[in-house]
Order: sequence, then structure tokens, then C-alpha cells
Amino acid sequence: MDKFTAQAVATIVDDNISAAVEIADKSAEVLYRLMRSDQSTTITALEQKVLNVGGTLIKAHPTMAPLVNLINALLWAVTSTDELGQARARAVETVHDFKRRLHVHEAAIAETALRLIPEEGQIVTNGRSTTVSAALRHAQRAGRRIKVVCAEGRPACEGRSLAAELAAIGLPVTFVIDALAVMFAAQAQLVLVGADFLDAQGLVNKVGTYALTLAATASGVPVYALCGSEKFLPPGYHPPPQARWPGEQVWENPAPGVKVENLYFDRTPLNALAGIVTEQGIQPSVGIEAWLAATRLHPALSDMPGRYWL
Repeated sequence: MDKFTAQAVATIVDDNISAAVEIADKSAEVLYRLMRSDQSTTITALEQKVLNVGGTLIKAHPTMAPLVNLINALLWAVTSTDELGQARARAVETVHDFKRRLHVHEAAIAETALRLIPEEGQIVTNGRSTTVSAALRHAQRAGRRIKVVCAEGRPACEGRSLAAELAAIGLPVTFVIDALAVMFAAQAQLVLVGADFLDAQGLVNKVGTYALTLAATASGVPVYALCGSEKFLPPGYHPPPQARWPGEQVWENPAPGVKVENLYFDRTPLNALAGIVTEQGIQPSVGIEAWLAATRLHPALSDMPGRYWL
């Protein structure tokens, strides 16, 4: 890995604030430059380069399926031909197309979500999802008179960024601690959450999503996940275990004998959600399972060690 690529990858590895789509977009930019400047002498060497960079990114952000899908698509592109020049060309085209689809999908999801957003009322969300942000901004442009409650998303508190972004465009925003967001969810008209990845076992998103879903559903408030297909985890792929982040982020100097657990993500069963909003419309859990089944995982990724929450 050259020095420039190593520095760019290190920046992405250390980023625990950006949403999944942003991480994927930044990673795609790094890989795009890498593929365009590649001087590998064999397809095997090119494949290994993709695995080295991709593996580093995936291990740093094990819950972000767009990274897995980007690397998966790249590996298929590189190994689908015996001609090195063609492999490079296909790799560049694949990354470019992936970046384009990220933004196309976000716009399509925002348009579909508009059908769910009331003419006026309160919407609750948690953490920071660029897809949720795009949907709320689109709703405001369409004349919806909505108020947004943003949960802080401890311990990184990325919900502050979302609250600031929405307030800056004139949306009425209330910022609350995560535990209080559960109460607001039960009183809202709608709960919208993002996704880091989705598989047949459920939706993995910022910790607190499951609690919001349970509270809202118990009060008859619908909960929708805004999730493009780039966040569908290919069947057969087992991400590395979820990282245990430093306890000091939660409690800098805990009392003697106190163990601090610090996890960033939880899993919400698909059947607990009212639906999943994708670039192809609102999908029930059954539709998602069929969609997942059609995804092919490259053999090189199936060999990656680790498993995320059985």
C-alpha cells in the first residue's frame, strides 16, 4: 500500500462519526484512485491489493455493509477476466458506478419516504444517518411542517451533527439524551432510522434503535428503516465481531470494580419494523429476504474470519 493510500485509509479507519454512506463514499474514492494508478503485474496481485485495503476498511467498520458490497463488487470485477488491463478497467468502472448509485439511491429513498411523512407532526430519529437527513430535507422542501427529535447517539454523540444540520436549514429540532428519545418516540407520528447493515436476522444500526422501535410500536407509532440495497449484507459473509470501544468514552474514571461496556450498535428484528424503505420502494421483511438471497458473495470474502452476533 503506497503512502498516500495508507494515510487516506488511516483517516477512514479512525472515523467514528461519519455515517455508513459517507464512509463508503470516502472508501470508494480511495479505491478509485488506487485502481486508476495500479501497476500490479498479475490479476492475483491486483486482487490481493483490493483485499488488503478492503479488509483494513471492513475490519475498522465491521457493521457497515456498503464497504462489504463495494469490496465484493470490486473482487468480482477483477476476477471476472483473465486480461489484466481489462480487470483494471472493470475495477475503475465498478467503483465509479458504486459511488453514483449511493447518491441515486439516497434520492430515490427520500422520494419514497415522503409518502410516509405527515403534512405536519413530530418525527424521531437517532444517531446520524445521511439517508434520514436527506429524507427530512426533502420533506421540508416539499412543504411538510414537521418537527424533528434527534437522539444524541452516545458515546460519539453524532446526533448533535444531525441536529445542527437540520436546524441550519430551518427545521424545528429538539435534541435529547438517548433514554429520553424513547419517551418521545412513543408520542411521535413517525420514527425514521438509518442502517449500517441489514441481513436476514435484522437491522443493525446505532445502539438504541431497538429500544426506540419497541417504544414506538407499543404506542402504535410506525418505525421505518431507510436502507438502500448497498447496505444489504451478502448471505454467507460474517463480519468481524463488533468492537468494544474504550469504556473511558462513557465514564472516564469509573469506580473500582465497575466494568464499563461500550458498544455502538444493536440489532432490531425486521418484523418489528413497519417496513424498510429502499431505492425500489417500501419492502416488507419477506421481500428483503428474497432480495438478500439473490446476492452473490465472492469466495475471497467468505474466508474472512469473524462473526457478528449469531
